[in-house]
Amino acid sequence: MTAQLKQIQILKASGERELFSQAKLFRSLRKAGASDMLVEQVWQRLLPEIEAGLTSDRLQKRAFRHLRGLRKTVAARYQLKRAMMELGPSGYPFERLIGEVFRARGFEVQVGQILNGRCVKHEVDVVGTLEKTLLLVECKYRNLPGYKCDVKVPLYIHSRFEDIRIKRNLTHSEVQPWIATNARFSGDAVAYAGGVGLNLIGWDQPAGESLKDWLETLKLYPLTVLTSLNQTQKKYLLEHKLILCRDILERPELLLHLPGKSNPAHQKRVMQECHHLLSL
Repeated sequence: MTAQLKQIQILKASGERELFSQAKLFRSLRKAGASDMLVEQVWQRLLPEIEAGLTSDRLQKRAFRHLRGLRKTVAARYQLKRAMMELGPSGYPFERLIGEVFRARGFEVQVGQILNGRCVKHEVDVVGTLEKTLLLVECKYRNLPGYKCDVKVPLYIHSRFEDIRIKRNLTHSEVQPWIATNARFSGDAVAYAGGVGLNLIGWDQPAGESLKDWLETLKLYPLTVLTSLNQTQKKYLLEHKLILCRDILERPELLLHLPGKSNPAHQKRVMQECHHLLSL
C-alpha cells in the first residue's frame, strides 16, 4: 500500500475519522469466506476507488459490489450487518431472529409476551425456558448506523426484569436476563450490566460471542443478505413472516408470487443462494 493511501481518512458512521486500513478491509473479506485470491481480486478493483473523504458505508458498498460480481455467496455474508438493518423499520423481525438464536441454543421460545411483575405488567420481546431457567430478552433494533445503546437502556431493563423475577419468586440464578441489539453498547452500559448481572449481546460485543458470531456459527442468516432478491422482494417475504434464508427453503411456494421480474430461473437462483449460504 502506498504512503499516500495510508494517509487517507475514512469517515465512520459514528462521525469519527480513522486512517484507511487495508488489513482491516482484508480481514472483513476473509471473515466473509473470501479466499486470498478473491481478496486480491476485490482489492485490485477497489483500489482506484479509494479516495479522500470516503465514508465507511460507501467503502463497504463498493467492496460489496465488486465481491458480488465475483462471488455472490461470499458477498451475502460480507453484507450481513447491512442486511440486519434492512429487517426494519419495525423491530418485530429482529425479535423473531433473536428468538431463533435462543431456540437454537436449546430454549423453548415465545416472542412478544406479557408477563406480570410484582408492581406492573411488562411486555417482554423474547421469553424462553430451559429446564428451570427463565430467559428474558429485551431487543433494541436500529436500522441506521452509528447508534449505541447507552447506560439508560440497561438501567431501565434491569428494573423491569427484577420486577418479574420477584413476582415469580425466582433466584438470580434461575433467570437469564439479556439485552440484544444489532448496534453496540456504550462503555457505561457494559459496566452497569456487568455489575448487576445483565447479559449483553451486540453486533460485535462481546468478542467471540457477539451477535455476528452467533448468526454465523448457527447459520441463521436473515433473508435480507440475499443478493438474488431486490428490496421489494425482500419486503414481500418479510411481510409473509419469513425471516431467515432457511425459511425460504421451507416455504419455496412464496417465491412463485414474488413481485417484479421473477421467473422459474430467478426462483432457482434464490434457492441455490440459500443452499450455498447454509452449506458454508
